[in-house]
Amino acid sequence: MIDKQGRLFGKINVFDLLVIVVLAVIVGRIIYDKMNVQQIVTPPQDTILIELQADLLNPIGQTVAEGQKVYDKRTGVYLGQVREVSIRPVPVAVAATNGDVIWVDSQRSSEVRLVLVNQGTITENAYQVGALAIRIGERITLVGPQFSFEASIIGLGKE
Repeated sequence: MIDKQGRLFGKINVFDLLVIVVLAVIVGRIIYDKMNVQQIVTPPQDTILIELQADLLNPIGQTVAEGQKVYDKRTGVYLGQVREVSIRPVPVAVAATNGDVIWVDSQRSSEVRLVLVNQGTITENAYQVGALAIRIGERITLVGPQFSFEASIIGLGKE
């Protein structure tokens, strides 16, 4: 089978054959990897609602408006578009002239509640918005066109 010159069946050198086989295996593996691309399965997206609350100084609360896009300051993840905004003065206790304590609306601070709407994934542990997992009770820093403030997530829901 192998002659004096190291050729197999008198046609090809054994060393050359070994090199050709190794190259064929490498090329075959590369082609197999390129052709066998696994499909990335994305979880179903739902329209989710994120309800937030913050106590802010009055000028800051007035900058939030419906339709604005809001992002997470830490990660840059798009949290959603403002669907609803409600602003009401924070009640504060003051002493009346007769010594009684009465509750009046603060001139400095407001309670801002807003609802954001976005596409996300609902898992059993959290709501996933982009790369950010959010849960009720977490504090998050919101960034919009003219504002940046910290708010608490007080509600999560599916539309």
